Amino acid sequence: MKADDYLIRRMYQGILITNIISVVSGVGCVMVDAIVTGQFLGTNAVTATGLIQPVIMIINLTGGLVGGGIGTVCTRYLGKAQPDRVNQVYSITIIAAVIVSALMVAILACGGPVLGNLLGGKTGTPEIPRMISQYLLGYSPGLIFQRITIMLAGIMMLDNDKNRSILAMAATLVADIVFDLANALVFHGGMMGMALASSFSNIIGFLVIMTHFLRKDRVIHFVMKGLRWSDLVDVFLCGIPNAINMGSQALRGICFNSLLLAIAGNTAVAALSVCNGAFSLINAVTLGLFMSAALLISMLYGEEDCKGLERGLSLAIKSTLLIFGVISLIVIVFPQPVARLFITGSAKDVLDLGAGFIRFMMIQYLLMVVSYPLSGAWQGTNCLKLNYLMDTMREAVFPIASVMALGILFGLKGAEAGFVLTGFLVLALCVLIPSVIHRRLPTSVSDFLVLPEGFGADPDELYEVSMRSMKDVMAASEEVTEFCNKKGADSHTAMVLSLFVEEMAKNTVSYGFKDEKGGCIDLRLIYRPESQVVRLRDNGKPFDPVDWLKRNHPEDPTSGIGIRLITGLAESVDYLSSMEMNNLTIKTGKWTVGEPHPLTDNGGKV
Repeated sequence: MKADDYLIRRMYQGILITNIISVVSGVGCVMVDAIVTGQFLGTNAVTATGLIQPVIMIINLTGGLVGGGIGTVCTRYLGKAQPDRVNQVYSITIIAAVIVSALMVAILACGGPVLGNLLGGKTGTPEIPRMISQYLLGYSPGLIFQRITIMLAGIMMLDNDKNRSILAMAATLVADIVFDLANALVFHGGMMGMALASSFSNIIGFLVIMTHFLRKDRVIHFVMKGLRWSDLVDVFLCGIPNAINMGSQALRGICFNSLLLAIAGNTAVAALSVCNGAFSLINAVTLGLFMSAALLISMLYGEEDCKGLERGLSLAIKSTLLIFGVISLIVIVFPQPVARLFITGSAKDVLDLGAGFIRFMMIQYLLMVVSYPLSGAWQGTNCLKLNYLMDTMREAVFPIASVMALGILFGLKGAEAGFVLTGFLVLALCVLIPSVIHRRLPTSVSDFLVLPEGFGADPDELYEVSMRSMKDVMAASEEVTEFCNKKGADSHTAMVLSLFVEEMAKNTVSYGFKDEKGGCIDLRLIYRPESQVVRLRDNGKPFDPVDWLKRNHPEDPTSGIGIRLITGLAESVDYLSSMEMNNLTIKTGKWTVGEPHPLTDNGGKV
């Protein structure tokens, strides 16, 4: 018998689907706004949208800094089976997010006219600064609701409620479509109406996702006890990559808009806005890939599971290449229909130039897309400096340097070539970073992981297996005994560890699985002479053995005898249900038969 990656694959698929749907639905409002603007409000409105984009990115930067790292930090504590710390991190981050968002609302509401003149003054069209100012004013009321909804959507999977985040984002998107069309076709509210439509739809999404907290079985709660400002620092540090991403997009937008205004005028800026509208969806997919890799790797890192980390990163890279292979084929072959979604056919110059930008930017993404699961893995393993480096070079330094230099030298064709050059540079950096660290070219997935020296269990101390049936459980129980005997364990220790596996895994197969076909249990045993750790993970029905024992005849020694025996023999038993998986960790320490056991109330002998 051996371990496989079935549960890791199931967990990653669930995380990936939830993250991509949530993020895509979230930015879907941006895409819908761009489509309705291009089809109904005219070229000046499209140009104004392109000029507003850097400001929106800066707003998202602040939200990303506060909320971008919450999933990674919470997942790390989930991997360590510390739900109290999860709630403390969640609560302090919510408080910070509300404060920061309120400040941004005040800035936008008061500074809209100034920003409108600053961004649109050089276009030579007085209508454009007015459009920018109106949009920012209407956008500000929904900002707090948007930030909280997106942040909560990112952690719903951890609380076994992935459908809630999908529902909230879908409600936001549907509401935005309805309100945008009503604005364009009925109320004729222009850019102010478009922005108010986004604000109202964000409020609806917020109300939907808050219904999660009506559930009694949720893991995540808002608490005021034990809050630590140091947790906010950890969240900030893990949120910096998202902030770098958003800040870089803002800087990139400012630089590209300035370049295009200088070499081709308003038409080129409108064409880039068309391209950005199309890539708002693709950027959301890359963000979902990054976040999914970070969450999965963070949990496995918290468990110090080296083999799981390798399998997790390999799975993330393969999934990324498959998804973007399909997307790239469609976009590169058919850029014109994609561009037509965001601008009417009557604006032929904008349409043709926008299609060209879309094709070359898609080539860029195809070349550099593997960097997203890599940087997610580095965030999950707390290699934050590598993550910062990759994000800064990929999102800011390489694209700005390439597009600006080639654009100045060769005009619009040079700018398009700059997109492709960026992709090659990022791909080279993906290989260069592990090569410098390991002082050799990477030859396996594990070479791309940068783990601390001595991290995880020694392979000789580790026994892993996957079980799907009662026959597998009994075989694993026997193999645990053999493994412990080979490690020099006394007969009592070997028997106790074998008993842990047999009793808990049998319960799962008997009562936790609807059928053995889709059920799986991953066993991970770390044996050291001074202590042992048994971790059981399964995808069956949620079941906390310690809580069950407390609630079901705690004084009756014949009730739940198997569970009672295990909780009596173990030093600690920790259960956590997260990501639709049951995680049970059983630890033993230095204790032998005949000695007072630390879990007995009277210090007696077991």
